[in-house]
Amino acid sequence: MTDVFDRQKRIQGWSQEKISSKNVLVLGAGALGNEAVKLLVQLGVGKITIVDYDEIAEVNLNRCVFFSLEDVGKKKCFVLKEKAEKLNNSSEITAVDKRLEELSEEFFAGFDYCFSCLDNLAARIHLNAKCFGKIILIDGGTNAFNGKIQVVDKTACLECSLTKSDYKILWKKYSCVGEVLDFMSSKMPALATTTSVIASMQVNEFIKLVHGLPALVGKYAFFNGLKNEVVIYEVSQRRDCPLH
Repeated sequence: MTDVFDRQKRIQGWSQEKISSKNVLVLGAGALGNEAVKLLVQLGVGKITIVDYDEIAEVNLNRCVFFSLEDVGKKKCFVLKEKAEKLNNSSEITAVDKRLEELSEEFFAGFDYCFSCLDNLAARIHLNAKCFGKIILIDGGTNAFNGKIQVVDKTACLECSLTKSDYKILWKKYSCVGEVLDFMSSKMPALATTTSVIASMQVNEFIKLVHGLPALVGKYAFFNGLKNEVVIYEVSQRRDCPLH
């Protein structure tokens, strides 16, 4: 029988064992979550836990690769688990129907990486606090043709990038080096193409981290789909960051 992972194993330095041994947490089963889970399953990640409390709506269908019209009204996490398992039944996938705020500190123990695929900044900052210093967080967000990703380990965190204006407008904006955009607000304009790019970049960072390759730890990547360019910024640890 042909090895389904044969082509990626041909990459110099590739370790399928390192990939398949990872226990990964995905917060958010919407557009980014669909794409991220798809790629993680295709890579052969051993354990994937999906957390989302929301139900599928028709507006989700043009950006969520695993959802169809017959799924409307069903829980996102359960449908994503069911559909993703069909791509690779060797991945152990768990669906958790809960809000982020309902997850205990103990819940986060044992995960190697966490993908933030959430639809608002307040939730992402909350997740940032849960993961900081414990789990490597790979955050992603989109806005029409634009997107961003940031990898947080033990240096600068997501909250280090926030400004006073961000706090004043109740976590609605994300601001860094002049780019002030509503990333992943539930009412923001969205494109499936941008979602695919950002999720791919998130999972690509995971691949690099697993293999010990240079990654975006402590950095912020801004993707401009209109110009087809990615600009990478250093993110400094903020002295007055509440998390630090």
